[in-house]
Amino acid sequence: MEELNSRIIELKKDLKRKKKLKLILNESKKELEIQKTKKTELSRILNEEEKDVEKLESFSATGLFYSILGSKEERLDKEKKEYLAAKLKYDECCNSIKYIELEIIKYKEKLKEYIGLDEEYANLIKEKQELILSKNDEKSQRLMTKLDKENDLEWNIKEMQEAIDAGNNLQIALRQLIQFLKSAQSWGTWDILGGGFLATAAKHSKIDKAKEQVYNVQRLIRELKKELLDVDVSMNIDINIGSFETFADYFFDGLIADWMVQSKINDSLTRVYNIDSDISSLLKTLTKESNDLENELFNIREEIKKLIEDELEDG
Repeated sequence: MEELNSRIIELKKDLKRKKKLKLILNESKKELEIQKTKKTELSRILNEEEKDVEKLESFSATGLFYSILGSKEERLDKEKKEYLAAKLKYDECCNSIKYIELEIIKYKEKLKEYIGLDEEYANLIKEKQELILSKNDEKSQRLMTKLDKENDLEWNIKEMQEAIDAGNNLQIALRQLIQFLKSAQSWGTWDILGGGFLATAAKHSKIDKAKEQVYNVQRLIRELKKELLDVDVSMNIDINIGSFETFADYFFDGLIADWMVQSKINDSLTRVYNIDSDISSLLKTLTKESNDLENELFNIREEIKKLIEDELEDG
């Protein structure tokens, strides 16, 4: 009986892992389709913005017209900002697609390890039920119920901790981005006209660092979302993770508007601070729920211990 129970508990954990992997795989497939659709639209916008810049930089009739009116530089400045914002969002989308495609391959391979477990679990459960019914022992049934509860609590605590870890990783990345933005306040106004478009190597380096850090934050947002998929919904955790998913888009819009006009990055910082605050609230809630589960697990283990001790005394 003990060996049977151990195998059932082990299989139950494996089946929960399988369920979580299938949930994540399905979400990743949905996200991939969303990103592919988004890429098509961003590609169209990027091509249009590039044509606008090329048109104004050339000696075309339109370019000459704006030059004569004295507004060519102002118009070119606007078009280049719009082009760069579109390029950053397009690159982030391509980066996300590549990452999600690799994830899907990984999850499909992982799921192959769980083939046949459902049938084995169903057969073992049937065998266990027959043993309990044949024994017709109230204490034995109570112990089985407590052991099942212990197993469920251990799993929920594990899932909660993984969500907390994902949230902590995201918050570390957000705070690194905050420090990066705060240090960027001293960069000075970017000269996108006089010395060529993003002319100096230093400016290229800074925009690349900002871009990579935002990519990292966006990836960690997706990681947190996946970990929250398996957190018990009955815990009533108010999670508005969906509002984070377009973080890279609105961040890049703000980055271009702020940094390329007056080097003011207050709006960009505010966006990051807001998400950091939301993640702090989420982590506080998850930690409280985790502590409550830990206390419940402790009590269940004490009850199991007492049932076993009572059984030994009776024996």
